[in-house]
Amino acid sequence: MSATWLIIDFVLVFIGIALLIVRLKLNPALALLIGTIVLGLTTGVPMSDVVDGVNQGFGDLMAEVGLLISLGIIMGLLMSSYGAVQRIVEGILKLFGKKGSPFAFSLTLSTITPAIYFDVLLVLVAPIARRVAKSTGRPVASLAGPVSMGLAAGNALVIPGAAMLAYLGTIGMSAGDMLIPGFAVAIPTVALTTFLYIFAMEKLRWWKAPLDEDIPADDSEASVETPAEDVQLPSMGAALAPVLVVLVLIIAAIVAPLAGADLAFVEFLGSPVIALLMGVLTALVITVRRSGLRGQEEVVGKALETAGTILVVTAVAGSLGQIIASTGMKDVLAGLFEANAALPLVAVWFIAAVLRMAIGGQTVSGITAISIISPLVGTLGLPPALVVLAAGAGGCFGGQFSDNAFWMVRSLFGLTTRGTLKTYTLSQSMLSVVVLAVVLIVDIFV
Repeated sequence: MSATWLIIDFVLVFIGIALLIVRLKLNPALALLIGTIVLGLTTGVPMSDVVDGVNQGFGDLMAEVGLLISLGIIMGLLMSSYGAVQRIVEGILKLFGKKGSPFAFSLTLSTITPAIYFDVLLVLVAPIARRVAKSTGRPVASLAGPVSMGLAAGNALVIPGAAMLAYLGTIGMSAGDMLIPGFAVAIPTVALTTFLYIFAMEKLRWWKAPLDEDIPADDSEASVETPAEDVQLPSMGAALAPVLVVLVLIIAAIVAPLAGADLAFVEFLGSPVIALLMGVLTALVITVRRSGLRGQEEVVGKALETAGTILVVTAVAGSLGQIIASTGMKDVLAGLFEANAALPLVAVWFIAAVLRMAIGGQTVSGITAISIISPLVGTLGLPPALVVLAAGAGGCFGGQFSDNAFWMVRSLFGLTTRGTLKTYTLSQSMLSVVVLAVVLIVDIFV
């Protein structure tokens, strides 16, 4: 098959997947599965190999990240059930002060709370951000944008964000390999993007409240759910404990060999699955003490229901990656990229960005981009960490109408569609471009 037809076939299949999801409202897992099979058949992959590839890709990715994503979601929902998110946000707000509140939200959500599922975290944090915007006299955009940005960065750029864990499974990296690079890039880029975003909204006056906000004057707080006043929030130590347990164990496993201590026990505890399990158990103990055995049972049950949907979509994206590897796209891209070492990273970002705009999902967008490029990582000498970050950055770009979180932000913050484009879409897109720029700069010196 010619390179030209192969590229055209890829484009048509991905357009078809997007149309199935956006226009026909087909579940993303089914749309991806159909697209995967069509891609294999139309690019000359034998029918028996298509079936084997779908099964193998599904199983391989779940073997890599299925437990990690499940444990992360359980830990996150347990933390949210006992008020950890509210406590962390309130503590960070006191640290940053009213003037720095946008940075408090974007940095907290991108670094401290990634284990909590995106939609759950948005529902918990949005009312707090709305109240902070009102109390500080700032435009609601000054908090809605940083919240959206922080959620995207936490999901796609750092451990243990669900999208990031899926990316690592696709490229065959461990969580320990990505822990430091993820935070090293996420923290400065989120801070810089928050500054640029606030400058545009407040100094350049891009925000027009009459056009961008959609809250009835007599019911401005009716749509905002606030935590009950009589609910006692946990201490900051209890709120942070599950996250700290995970990070300490993983970091210990990284540092111990560097310090000359080859301890099997430390390595065992620092493996991502065991570290996350320890975080889950920590959150479980706190939940039981506050809500009893029945309370934790209900939360874990809801977490597993949530995990089911995420895991199926993620695993089918793994099937797509396996079929892509069988199509010969590797050779086509190798010829295109051999003249420019930076071009593959831009391509990873671009593919993920286009898919994010088309189908709305950060995880699927990034996995697909990585699946296309990963066979060339060794051939072209690409740093795997930069490939993952480029895919994560692309997955942050252009979230809009096909993304369910877009409509959640619109409702929770009381915005018009125009206002949501200026907050959810613009803030994440700005972050995407800033992260890509940093990745390309780092690539020059690596």
